[in-house]
Amino acid sequence: METSDSSLTVRPAPDRQGTGERCARPRPGEPVTADARDAPLRRISGARALLAACRPRQWIKNLLVFVPLISSVSFRDPQAIRHSALAAAAFLLMSCAVYLLNDIADREYDRAHPSKKLRPIASGALPVSVAALAGLVFAAAGMALGSALGGKVALVLGLYALFQIGYSAGLRKEPPIDVLLVSSGFVMRPLAGAYAIPVRVSPWLFVVSLLLSLSLALLKRRTELATLESALSYRPSLGGYSLRFLDQLVAMVTGAGIIGYALYTFQSEHSEALVMTLPLFLYGIFRYLYLVYERGAGSSPEEVFLRDRGLQIDSVLYLAAVMAILASKH
Repeated sequence: METSDSSLTVRPAPDRQGTGERCARPRPGEPVTADARDAPLRRISGARALLAACRPRQWIKNLLVFVPLISSVSFRDPQAIRHSALAAAAFLLMSCAVYLLNDIADREYDRAHPSKKLRPIASGALPVSVAALAGLVFAAAGMALGSALGGKVALVLGLYALFQIGYSAGLRKEPPIDVLLVSSGFVMRPLAGAYAIPVRVSPWLFVVSLLLSLSLALLKRRTELATLESALSYRPSLGGYSLRFLDQLVAMVTGAGIIGYALYTFQSEHSEALVMTLPLFLYGIFRYLYLVYERGAGSSPEEVFLRDRGLQIDSVLYLAAVMAILASKH
């Protein structure tokens, strides 16, 4: 399940004099009470709570849908850009539904977490019934949008939702299945992007996506195990891990991901010059590992990226280099 400690938190708005009573709508001609004046504010607070529960800071993951658009040199085609954007929107809606489902299922565990206890559902700011209804609406909208792009895109969205439901239903307690399910979302996004255009994308790209997403998930587990007290109270799967075992897995999948990317650049059907992007790729990997092992980051991958200027600059340079190389060959 795609989780993060960085989701926005909204505290529940107080009701009338702490009684839990609802404010009645004033009749025509009656004076407007303070409770009636506060009703729009409560509606705004509820909307903010729903937005926070959808974890907007994690929406950055949906940029992976555009990877096939760039790697296939389709970024000059307006229709391909439009289809990629629609696929990203479909995944955004489905991921919002998944986040709401996860927070509903995990609300008791989240209440034991030092920061997740402030999430809207765990804190009570967003009622479970409202979150469940919103999740169904988001899931239906995402599937409808994906179906408009083709049956394969809809199939990928359905499998993504199925995997995350399995995670929330109990597979999150089974190492290493938990990290495999977490990483599956990173692989399915570029897959949906490829089907939406549609283009053939090198299998190496999906292999690298899987290996590096596994590395991120394992590093997240390592950070939780190493830095947070009472971790088992909110993450039962951590009972099956040790720091030594996690470090071994991180070394394996990260090293394999680097080799996989190098082979991809050597064998790219578009341009062998992509090998020149390898130093930027390596810097990004090494920088992230440095932040995890030396700075204690890693519990929230998107927060690491959004806060570290080195990773941001490297990503911009890497993307610019890839697009320039591919554009020059086509």
